[in-house]
Amino acid sequence: MLLAGVARIAGVGRAAVVQWRRRHDDFPVPVGGTGVHPEFDRAAVLAWLLAHGKIEMPTRTPTGALLMARPGGGTRTFRLDDPLLTLAEDASGEDLLSGWSTDDDADTLATLTDTGSGGALRRLTMPGTVAWAVPGGVRVLDRVRTGAGGLYVTLAWPAGLRGAASPRPTGGVIRHALPYSAPGEACACRRQECGGLVPAGWCVEHGDAAGPAVEWHPGGGLRCAVLAGKAGSGGATVAVSGTLPE
Repeated sequence: MLLAGVARIAGVGRAAVVQWRRRHDDFPVPVGGTGVHPEFDRAAVLAWLLAHGKIEMPTRTPTGALLMARPGGGTRTFRLDDPLLTLAEDASGEDLLSGWSTDDDADTLATLTDTGSGGALRRLTMPGTVAWAVPGGVRVLDRVRTGAGGLYVTLAWPAGLRGAASPRPTGGVIRHALPYSAPGEACACRRQECGGLVPAGWCVEHGDAAGPAVEWHPGGGLRCAVLAGKAGSGGATVAVSGTLPE
């Protein structure tokens, strides 16, 4: 594991781990990597952190699970150990997801995402964040073989496509839309914080025959957050939603 991984386990910044190495002669010696990016044995690091009171108990390696769509239908689940998710703050940017992978999983991920539009992430589940999904554009950005033999994989996708994953087992992005007008008493849908709606097909105002939307966007994504902020400041129309399509 890298210094950044040690820092995440201990709940401190990387600079603190660098200082521990300098001040404590018994800090575990690197087992691989380079002088700039040394790698350490995870068991030795955990034992040292526990002995020096940096953690209260040995910490299990966190994992992330990716449910990816297959081009011909169906899904496949992949595992990333010690995952690191970096979310862009602007819809024009990219989200990044990195972690340790097996050779087989990394090769298959590269195959599934090596298309003109990239792969589709049906569900990403990992500690410390909600479940995300991306309808397309997911690609393997980098694969790095470390000195200790581990394979560190980085995936990327357009931040504007990211949204909250559906609670259904098959995953998928929850989407809703901005209506042409505020709902009336006849509306059969539920409300969304951002002012958007997912029309109920039978709703006389926003149903299948009404053409309710001027803009669809991923629920829980960047656009949704911007609209929710406007709604909170009185600048957006409050609308409603029903069933969550994908």
